[in-house]
Amino acid sequence: MNSPVNAFMSDVIGYDNVVNKKASKVSGVTASGNKLTIKLSESDGGLLDKLAMPFFCAIEPSKTPVNPQGVNTLPGSGPYYIADRTVGKQIVLKSNPYYKGNRPHRSDTIVLTMNTDPQQTYLQVSNGTYAADPSGLDNPAAAAQLQKQYGVNKSRFFVHPTPETDYVAMNTQGSAFKSAAMRKAVNYAIDRPALLRVRGVLGGSRTTTILPRSLTGGVYDQRLYPIAGANSAKAKAVAGGACGNVNLWYATGPVGTPQSGILKYNLSQMGCNVTTKSFVGYAIYTAAGVKGAPFDAMFAGWYQDYADGYDFFHILLDGRTLQASNNNNLAYFNEPSVNSKIDAANKLTGTARAKAWGSLDIYTMKNYAPWAPIDNRNVRDFIGPNTAGYQFSPAWGSMDLGTLYLK
Repeated sequence: MNSPVNAFMSDVIGYDNVVNKKASKVSGVTASGNKLTIKLSESDGGLLDKLAMPFFCAIEPSKTPVNPQGVNTLPGSGPYYIADRTVGKQIVLKSNPYYKGNRPHRSDTIVLTMNTDPQQTYLQVSNGTYAADPSGLDNPAAAAQLQKQYGVNKSRFFVHPTPETDYVAMNTQGSAFKSAAMRKAVNYAIDRPALLRVRGVLGGSRTTTILPRSLTGGVYDQRLYPIAGANSAKAKAVAGGACGNVNLWYATGPVGTPQSGILKYNLSQMGCNVTTKSFVGYAIYTAAGVKGAPFDAMFAGWYQDYADGYDFFHILLDGRTLQASNNNNLAYFNEPSVNSKIDAANKLTGTARAKAWGSLDIYTMKNYAPWAPIDNRNVRDFIGPNTAGYQFSPAWGSMDLGTLYLK
């Protein structure tokens, strides 16, 4: 069904055989009564976190046809079901009359409209035409006024940290940032407060590490590199010479465009000759995902798929995942010691696992610095004047639609 879940299930015995049409059933998954057994090809201490993703919602047996392009509606077992869907335009959710659980479902019907203009959506939430924008406030300039008018986390304007990291990926296989010293120099050179201010009031919190704070098991040092501003003198000293030419890629928009100007200036202060190239939206990831792409640094961000450090380190920094195209490891980072530590951490569970990811985070940034982390972004939610029941779900970093209702 062309599902993105494939990236998370390849270690389930027999899974790849089904995907490659060599088998009709996954041999490593069996059920006996209420007991489900999943056999893996190697230890995975994060499996339970993966199984908490929506892909694994229990459903009744169905005769849904196998269609590589996907289907418009699916059977489900939650408080709502998909009553209607127009791809790219609208989804209609209705209360599931067969649901007997305790998850909230205060509205009878929820209509989601896709691909709307952010500014127009903001105005329509303001006047109550829309109840809310589940993707968060995409209007940095409005945040200050909303804070002043409604306060924070009181009535209509809500702010919460998300499990996300914005960063500058440095191409470790390119010429400009092949050395760890040059990458560390960039971490001293960038002005994190200035880059974050572009996102507006309450846009997030500055960071110098890879993982969001919720994933580090208490092992967290936010001052590995300057967090209060650029230190150009230190950057030059660490670089130990001229920076040379740097090709910087960024996505255009109210955040990407001004950030590119800030970073260009920061890098020029440490001696780099910076050339910028702009992209529209997701096109930057498609272009940078091709191995050998001609960039030295690019703005990127990653929001956790599930609550575990493996989702950052394996997906974004494990050199064994590199391929010809569609790469997520945009630093093209391949360090054997980090790869082995990823494997070791993935065998652990519980508190030991979280601490191992935190330790690996600090180890990677102190020794190799494949990224220049910028911030952990906040989600800023704004709800309509007739909307009530707002509740934030930390696991997903977004509002719970099931608790919303109209006054």
